[in-house]
Amino acid sequence: MKNNNFNLVQQNIGLIILITALIIALFTYEKYGMSWDEPMQRKTGEINCNYIFSNDNSLLTWQDRDYGVAFEVPLIIIEKALNLNDSRDIFTIRHLVTHCFFLISCYFLFLLIDYLYKNKLLATVGFLFLLLHPQIYAHSFFNSKDIPFLSMLIICLYYSVKAFDEKSTLRFIGLGICVGVLINLRVMGVLILLSSLLVLVIDLITTKEKKTNIKLIAIFLISTCLTLYVTWPFLWGDPFKNFVFTFQNMARFRWEGKVLFNGEMIKATKLDWKYIPTWFSITTPVIYLLLGFTGGVLLILRFIKHPKEFIDNSIKRTNLIFLGYFLVPLIAVIVFKSVLYDGWRQMYFIYPPFILLCIYSVYYLINKSKRILNLTLVCIFGTFILTLTSMIRFFPLQGFYFNEFFYASSPEYLRKNFEMDYWGVSYKQSLEYILKVDSNPSIDVSVGNFPGYINVDMLTYEERTRINIVSRDSATYFITNYRWHPLDYNEYKNFKFHSFSVERNTVSQIFKFK
Repeated sequence: MKNNNFNLVQQNIGLIILITALIIALFTYEKYGMSWDEPMQRKTGEINCNYIFSNDNSLLTWQDRDYGVAFEVPLIIIEKALNLNDSRDIFTIRHLVTHCFFLISCYFLFLLIDYLYKNKLLATVGFLFLLLHPQIYAHSFFNSKDIPFLSMLIICLYYSVKAFDEKSTLRFIGLGICVGVLINLRVMGVLILLSSLLVLVIDLITTKEKKTNIKLIAIFLISTCLTLYVTWPFLWGDPFKNFVFTFQNMARFRWEGKVLFNGEMIKATKLDWKYIPTWFSITTPVIYLLLGFTGGVLLILRFIKHPKEFIDNSIKRTNLIFLGYFLVPLIAVIVFKSVLYDGWRQMYFIYPPFILLCIYSVYYLINKSKRILNLTLVCIFGTFILTLTSMIRFFPLQGFYFNEFFYASSPEYLRKNFEMDYWGVSYKQSLEYILKVDSNPSIDVSVGNFPGYINVDMLTYEERTRINIVSRDSATYFITNYRWHPLDYNEYKNFKFHSFSVERNTVSQIFKFK
């Protein structure tokens, strides 16, 4: 009986983790603040819905008309279907839906690894590599820009592996639909389209099934383009011209603000190539980094020694493609000098391919040394426990995680050298704290920047009526998240009232003047 129960758990471990994470989400999703871009993202979805359903042409002159809306339009439809009118209800439901989509993608990653390696342990490790990345986990609630793209990429990877294994018409129609949605979410999704076409062309050249591969190329292209067109209202007027316009805009994004990087305020247009590699390295747990880079090196060495092994459809070829999905975007943003900011959130989608390199590394150890494998698994699960502990300790501010090397730095080192709460989600906690300790029916509060205003909308109606956002001269309290002001407010040092910190680095500071 015990063995049967154990086997049942083992066979369904992915579903068990998924359901557990969903239950946790239902108890926590209302705790996260609103991020800087959320009102604008919602507005983009709303304008597109009006264009689709109400013949409202405001989309044609909307500043963000070139943003894909495959995720934003469904969010608006859900909002309308639930008849949500209160701002807090609207944005907390958005948070829950975004997170649920992320969790579903985590499960698809589990299915992908299990399909490739027929190993539930490796699949579980991969699932947890994604779920227990503190920064990405936090963003999976309030980031409807970058997280849906990451999530859809995983789904595309799963269906691409299945499609190339089965080479059936239905599979490539499904893959085309997924890739069309992916490109809608972010134009960088063309990487999956191009790589899939390249592999189909290689198979066309190296196999005897010429007609089959030509047919699959046509089916894949048609289903991708048709899905992209149908799901993206901006393309309806002039598909080719508007897509080129979007691609050019995204390659050189329209933002000229400054970011804090290595202690300097630098224009986003002047950042050097180290920006993304540095952010990726300092916000990802160290053992994850070691395994991923090891997997990449192993693949490259194997390819140099035995390139012919990578021609046929196999785990080796599949993993080489995953390596490309990790490296090519990094190279592309460096070569095109793309405008990047807010840490590496715009490049979160390179993390799932990196996880698959981690898994390849562990798989390699399975076939080499049981002793080294066991030691590696101890380190991996030890890291999972430590990371989970940190996420619980700092909840709901676990998104400001930096790895172990930086935890040992001096107090406030991170805050003064790297952007922490660049999206202002911590304002919610500070506002709630003021409401908790101050019983006045009307409280005058000044805020450091835009998210301070919008996070008032994350409070209950009764709480919102008590908060008045005023100028700093008139305020009783002043809240800052230190964006564009990484140094201390020395002029207010005697007015410090309360702060929220992560590992001796202040994320949000409240000053009380009266």
